[in-house]
Amino acid sequence: MIILGINAGHGASAALMINGKIELVFQEERLTKIKNFHGYPKLSIEKCLKFVDSLNLKIDIAVFSSSKPLSILPFKFPIQNYFNIKDFKGFYGEEFYDRVLANKPVGNYFKKLELDKRKKTNYYLSFKNFKKKDFYNRKKIYNFFKTTLLNQSKNLIKKIDFLDHHSCHAHYAYYSIDRNEIKKNKVAVITLDSMGDSINQTLWLPSKDKKNIININRNAECDIARIYKLVTLILSMKPGEHEYKVMGLAAYAKTSYSMEVYNNVFKDLLKIKNCKIVHNKRPKNLYRFLIKKLNHYRFDNIAGGLQIFVEKICSKLLYQINKKYKSKYFTISGGVSMNVKLHKVLSELKFVKKIYVAPTGTDESLAIGACYHITKSKSHSLNNIYLGQKLFENKKNPRSFIKNKIKKYKNLKITENVRGKDIAKLLKKGEIIALAQGREEFGARALGNRSIIADPSQPDVVKTINEMIKNRDFWMPFALTILYDYHKKYLINSKNINSEFMTIAFDTNKKKYKQIKSGTHPYDNTVRPQMLKKEKNRFYYNIVENFYKLKGIPAVLNTSLNLHGSPISSTFEDVFYTFNNSGLKYLYVENNFLIRKLGKI
Repeated sequence: MIILGINAGHGASAALMINGKIELVFQEERLTKIKNFHGYPKLSIEKCLKFVDSLNLKIDIAVFSSSKPLSILPFKFPIQNYFNIKDFKGFYGEEFYDRVLANKPVGNYFKKLELDKRKKTNYYLSFKNFKKKDFYNRKKIYNFFKTTLLNQSKNLIKKIDFLDHHSCHAHYAYYSIDRNEIKKNKVAVITLDSMGDSINQTLWLPSKDKKNIININRNAECDIARIYKLVTLILSMKPGEHEYKVMGLAAYAKTSYSMEVYNNVFKDLLKIKNCKIVHNKRPKNLYRFLIKKLNHYRFDNIAGGLQIFVEKICSKLLYQINKKYKSKYFTISGGVSMNVKLHKVLSELKFVKKIYVAPTGTDESLAIGACYHITKSKSHSLNNIYLGQKLFENKKNPRSFIKNKIKKYKNLKITENVRGKDIAKLLKKGEIIALAQGREEFGARALGNRSIIADPSQPDVVKTINEMIKNRDFWMPFALTILYDYHKKYLINSKNINSEFMTIAFDTNKKKYKQIKSGTHPYDNTVRPQMLKKEKNRFYYNIVENFYKLKGIPAVLNTSLNLHGSPISSTFEDVFYTFNNSGLKYLYVENNFLIRKLGKI
């Protein structure tokens, strides 16, 4: 059976499943170069269709990860991709968002935005024949999407269906887990996000045979993600994208100051009732309420108070689920699942045996979740996340292509037959290396195929990468790749949680901290690791292993290969652009090519 999963909206993506196994996942942002692309994933769908056509096969069913008319709004107003901070403040400040959620007319708000933004934007879909009332007509919207997709597929798709947003989140979270873990344990599935199909929280439990999951409750009052989004905006960062910056900032605040913000602003906003996070006293306009309440607090203390709020309310939620349903194993999906500090706190709760976190739980994963929703127990777990574009897409001779690409650059030199041990020697000397090979990683984390790596013991390497390459906010930590067999010597992991996708934070062993200092949070010394096993990425493993032999450190600093504000680099053309327009000196490419800049960078 061949299934095409489609997420049309925030984090647009398309996934292809063949006989229960995810074979390909494409994120529209990597193809359009618009980070967190919001719209119809036309290019991603085309990639999947081309692959199926090359096998002389047809798609049995294509499934959209949304079932409500409300989902059409991102297409009606796709200029959100070009929103600046001022636009977002108007979006929420004028109660636009509240009106959308209530299915009320949105008025003329978007007419106030610059018209040239609309003209410059092509989002693949035309709504010339739509009237205002049509945008809330489910049947017309369904037919519109079906017609659009069928025209695009050229008879490669037999059937089209629409699934619930949170059901796709839940099925992704559950069926991506290793099958042995599912069979052994009663895993409760929680979905938490800003809003999807008019819902922002669900709870699921496995059936008696554990082959399926059953929806226990649905909730539209859980405003955790929305509050986090609004505070991100209040701190003048981009909502729906920069929440991770707020999480990184939170650790810098003094606990007493963070608690003051928590107690005075956040504490009484939400409560737990019947395993649901609901409003305690809901302000008429949440955005304006938060602005007024937070007006007199410093930015880092606001971030700290917000993080405490999220950790406490989610801990209470798990406690109540544990009491009522005897669940000791949990997995979380949706936007909130990207909070690695939250996962750390939840995993340390006494009644929690283990936390499972899928590679990326935000909306780009919905395309995979839609596939899992169809196949359920007949599917394979998500053991491989190197599922995107190939480095040399449609290039028959990479060697010749590389040489032709850079021959006009006199400051570049290519060395062939470079091995992992050679890269390890450069790392030992303090060099920073860009890595590019195979298919790109699915999700928000670079995991060795599109990464920048360095010696994690070098004290100045973070500053160097930020100033010369990444241009990140100074308070943001970098991540760590560590060989799985050695991680317990460096990290506190009493519950044996396997963090192979950088989805959870851990405390560090104080005795080993100096060896991995640059790959940890500079203030609280926590680390968000990729625990690397050889069978997962032999190319990358070989480099880290050789570095360990030379330096005695089984780990490297790892950050994504991209320029600030851009998606992770995808094809070689993207990789080379990033390399050529940054302070990077070395680029190590599959087939053992090393490209080096000559002279002073």
